[in-house]
Amino acid sequence: MNKELLLELYKSQSKIIYGYLIKCGCSREEAEDIVHDSFIKAIEYMDGISVEKLPSWLFKVALNNYKNKIKRKSLINEVSIDYEGFCSNFIGDNDSLEILLWKEKEEHVRECLSKLKEQSKTLLIFKYDMELSYKEIGKLLGLSQEVVKTYLYRARNEFKIAWRDSYGR
Repeated sequence: MNKELLLELYKSQSKIIYGYLIKCGCSREEAEDIVHDSFIKAIEYMDGISVEKLPSWLFKVALNNYKNKIKRKSLINEVSIDYEGFCSNFIGDNDSLEILLWKEKEEHVRECLSKLKEQSKTLLIFKYDMELSYKEIGKLLGLSQEVVKTYLYRARNEFKIAWRDSYGR
């Protein structure tokens, strides 16, 4: 196994995975444990996985570890977002009245996000809360940039529909 490759993978992916787990409602300690466990699995299985697929494989391992912890503990999965950043990125900076209205409905945004498919929620959090590029998202999810753009377009529409269904706007 290549130590330099593992170190580079850790530098580039651990903070993103950790941040995403926190956004999904994981405690800091649990997120650290999951990242640690995921890299231990990477050390064990790294030779059997192609280098270009390692980041997405590692993310999937971490996400599966988190889901298993939720199942074992029967935890409620509450999305934690940087609300102001999410709104300004999702809506845009031009419409300040719209942003003010969204600030009043922080709980509603979380509720709508929790209604989305896991992939849609993940994409929206990566793009609008964690502010990752299409390339970074694609690398994490093992998708091309074009596919990420398409899925993100669908995720935004899914969010808008969930919002309209719940709040009529």
